[in-house]
Amino acid sequence: MDTGEAEQRTRSDLVEQVAALHRRLHLTDVRVQRMRAESLEEPPFDVQSIQIHSYPCEVLLEPPRFAVRVNQTVALRGADEQTLAEVEVVLIVDYVLDDGPELDEEAVSAYVERNTYFTAYPYLRETLQNATLRLGLEPVVLGVLDRDQPRPHEVTLVRRTPAASDETNK
Repeated sequence: MDTGEAEQRTRSDLVEQVAALHRRLHLTDVRVQRMRAESLEEPPFDVQSIQIHSYPCEVLLEPPRFAVRVNQTVALRGADEQTLAEVEVVLIVDYVLDDGPELDEEAVSAYVERNTYFTAYPYLRETLQNATLRLGLEPVVLGVLDRDQPRPHEVTLVRRTPAASDETNK
């Protein structure tokens, strides 16, 4: 067997292990563990860029509990890259794990990276949109996820009213 065939077999084994893990898991809860939203300027202000930072997921495996902490920070920045507002959301995604063989660490990592974020994503989107509205800002909407991509490609600021310009403030 050449190196390419061995890599293909290893990849195929990992895909099967992830699928087997998926069949053993049952989603029981998705909840906000922490939410911090802060406006550093008085709204309205002109957001020029939005930066998302997703931290590595943390896994707690205490059978039958399988829990994952998902942490994401979104910063709204002005023209000079100054942070105008920031929202941090930490979610806990809880599963119950059926009895079975011991879990392979690589399979758990692959599952969490591809599937748990996908599960948590609607909750992250809603919490971010709600937090920005409650701060008195135009809502931030996370873009659509693609199953082949682990994180969103776009973030949108929903412009409801034109941003205040320097000329209208004079």
